[in-house]
Amino acid sequence: MRKILKDFRERVGIGALYYEVPAHSNSIFYSLGGITLVSIIILFASGIILSQFYNPTPEQANRSVHYIAETLLLGWFVRGIHFWAVQVVTVSVILHMIRVFVTASYKKPREFNWTVGVLLLLVYFGLIFTGTVLKWDQEAVEALEHHLWIVDKLGAIGIWLGEGLTKSVSMLGRLYALHISLLPLILVFLMLLHFFLIKIHGLSSLPRQREGEGAKILFVEHLKRLGLYGMGVLLLILLLSLTIEPPLGSEAVAGIEVTKPPWMFLWLYSLENIWMPFLIIAPAIISLFLFLIPFINRGEERNPFKRKISMVILIISILIFIGLIFNGAITSTAHIME
Repeated sequence: MRKILKDFRERVGIGALYYEVPAHSNSIFYSLGGITLVSIIILFASGIILSQFYNPTPEQANRSVHYIAETLLLGWFVRGIHFWAVQVVTVSVILHMIRVFVTASYKKPREFNWTVGVLLLLVYFGLIFTGTVLKWDQEAVEALEHHLWIVDKLGAIGIWLGEGLTKSVSMLGRLYALHISLLPLILVFLMLLHFFLIKIHGLSSLPRQREGEGAKILFVEHLKRLGLYGMGVLLLILLLSLTIEPPLGSEAVAGIEVTKPPWMFLWLYSLENIWMPFLIIAPAIISLFLFLIPFINRGEERNPFKRKISMVILIISILIFIGLIFNGAITSTAHIME
């Protein structure tokens, strides 16, 4: 039996998983990337099921979502899993990036992998936006109106993102295609590249250690721990899906703005209430800043207690975002889209 298991491991390449990684990779803070991966797998699986019953036409989209939520056997449960997986992925991604920033794991030789991570974040938020529109309720139509406003202001650059490219397919149909095909493909490619670079450079050491120092464990042991974390995440998503129903409105009334975006976009909603062009300027500035972080902060010091300026910037940024989200949650629309 041992020989059979050994031969099986050799032929399927399982033996390649028996390599050393830092022992601190088993801590939850260094496992946030793995937790995000598990949540994305749950997200994809539930999305594939939902896509079998969704009708991406303006006339039937909202009705098909209501059919899933109200009539289809366990449709409400699968939709709940999809919705809550989005929330978990969003939180874990943000915490993962904060951890990488605090430990300065974006520094040489991992600058490019940080860039890949930022691209992953942008693609993921693209998936959230397109998924919001697919409900085709009031919130969805208003989100699409914001998208078209941005496209119009971008001029020739925005033609690929708006209605000017073709009239044969509705914007809903085009965003649905993006949501289930192009964006997931890009996300998977970037994830594979992300993990490849982690394998090449290794998991970063603790901030107070030199590269390669510290206790080691086998990668298979890390996978077992990720499996436990993954089970915890799955149980959390299942529990939330059983107890809290995701929001869903009726068919929209065009030309009015009475809803608010999902919480992960409330900061932007708050800013656009101050000045409408922030809808374009703020994401562009923030994205550029994130991309440039490894090239601005090039020093070798990784200890957060010795990188006081970086930590102050981080804390202020977090407080600003929390403040904007809170402000967006308690205020109403104060602008007109022209």
